[in-house]
Amino acid sequence: MAQKHLTKSARFPVTWMRAELRRALGTSPLDLLPPAVVAGGMFKRAASAAVSEFATVLRRRSEAELLLGFPSAPFILPLASEDHRRFLEYAEERPDHAVRIRRRGMGAAAEWTLSPVDAVGAYELTFKLPEHIEEWISSIGEHERRRTVQVKEKFLSAITLYRVNGGGVRTYQLRYESSSLSRSGIAM
Repeated sequence: MAQKHLTKSARFPVTWMRAELRRALGTSPLDLLPPAVVAGGMFKRAASAAVSEFATVLRRRSEAELLLGFPSAPFILPLASEDHRRFLEYAEERPDHAVRIRRRGMGAAAEWTLSPVDAVGAYELTFKLPEHIEEWISSIGEHERRRTVQVKEKFLSAITLYRVNGGGVRTYQLRYESSSLSRSGIAM
């Protein structure tokens, strides 16, 4: 895009581009950056716009946060969320709370979700179980429902999340309560 505005004999100004990106991201002290000198007005305008857009995308993605759940099982659950801030806002107010756990799909394609029992829509975390557990759950069709419940009760009944932030380590306890399903009328 911006490179088409350089003459054939001009070298791509890598140093300038890095300096501009560092300025846009605020990742380097200004006195350590080389002066912002680059030839070609059209190139500079196009490249500056591209750097600004790239920096915006990087900043937006830098807000992503990895949440790891530690169930009472010999595996760890990487938890995903469309908006991890919703989970954190809820969990900061209720660091120990009951969750509803659902399983959608079968076998390796199955996806699990966690959500609070007492606040529908407050947040939803998704995860996958190890493949061999999913295979065991799905291996006998008529036992799938019972095995799903067994996994919830034995392995997912208590999931602890640890979050490291500037103020130290925060701990959240998510407790699966099988009675939450019968109260809400939701299956599996």
